Amino acid sequence: MIDIVKVLKRAWHILWNYRVLWIFGFLLVVVGGTGGGGSGRLGYQGQETGQRPPLSAPRFEDRFPWMAEANQWIEQNIDPLFATEESAFRTLIWLAIGGTALVLILSIPMLLIYYPSSTAVIQMVDKYEQTGEKVGFRQGWKLGWNRAAFRLWVIDLIVNLPVLGFIAALLGLGIWMFSIVEGGRRAAAVASVVAAIGCTFLLIFLFMIVMVVLYLLREFFWRAAVLENLGVRDAFRRGWQVFKRNWQSGAVMWLAILGIRIGYAIVGFIATFLLIPLMILTGLVGAVVAAIPGFLVGGLVSLFAPTWVAILAGLVAAAPLFLIILGSPLLLIDGWMRIYESSVWTLTFREMKALEELAPAAELPQPAE
Repeated sequence: MIDIVKVLKRAWHILWNYRVLWIFGFLLVVVGGTGGGGSGRLGYQGQETGQRPPLSAPRFEDRFPWMAEANQWIEQNIDPLFATEESAFRTLIWLAIGGTALVLILSIPMLLIYYPSSTAVIQMVDKYEQTGEKVGFRQGWKLGWNRAAFRLWVIDLIVNLPVLGFIAALLGLGIWMFSIVEGGRRAAAVASVVAAIGCTFLLIFLFMIVMVVLYLLREFFWRAAVLENLGVRDAFRRGWQVFKRNWQSGAVMWLAILGIRIGYAIVGFIATFLLIPLMILTGLVGAVVAAIPGFLVGGLVSLFAPTWVAILAGLVAAAPLFLIILGSPLLLIDGWMRIYESSVWTLTFREMKALEELAPAAELPQPAE
């Protein structure tokens, strides 16, 4: 069995002495961290009854003319889309398709940052353990930008396949319960609801156990793919082989990481309040910095769109940068946790490999004295 305490201490040493890793941790947190059925009218209800608001309470439209434009545009273009059940259903379908496409488009740059950064952290920690050499950000990024990053993405896709089965099972339970209730027999309906609730809780419990095991094994699959430059199939086989021979160490290390996460959650909750003064400062800086792309995008959109659209576009362009700068102290702390945990699993994989190499030598017969 590997020395758990030694690995945890060594990972802590790497975290505080290899500060270039902090940049990758910050990137990992940023990219791997993240309605309405009404008409959208903003005016007073008194307008519809012919009443006028008192002079002492000017309407929003009077103060902000762009709100009146937005209100009128919504009434002309959005309200008809939900005028009937058929049009509302068709609109929701197109919104779902458009939302899915938007998520996929936005996911591409995030994936191109997340998996190379994850690969770079594993490679940099392993290289540091082998030679004691520290590399800069550019060299570290080169270490992460290779086929291993793509393999990590494929491994994650396979590991998360049970999620689809879980969703399908929940939908099946819902359809089964609905069909029984619609049947009209009250006794059968009550029994079906009770059975469905019981099956749901059992399914959730089993799903949680399966995902915990898979995410534990995922750490070994990842490192087999990166550190031994294996393909996806071989990485699964090799990762399972390393874990199977050292499953006690793997289970204990997982419990140790779980305990550290709980402690980190408590400390992080307290740190959130302690960092409020600093976050006020970062919020001011973020507002100034984010105003630049916000005004640029808003000014560009104002050339061919109404004022309210330009304002909305400017806010959308400025919001992500503002939130990142505002929360940068907390994101940095989360990044430390990401780097520490990744280093722990990289060192664990190395220690387990070392034990495998020592095992055959230990099994050789000792010469007689």
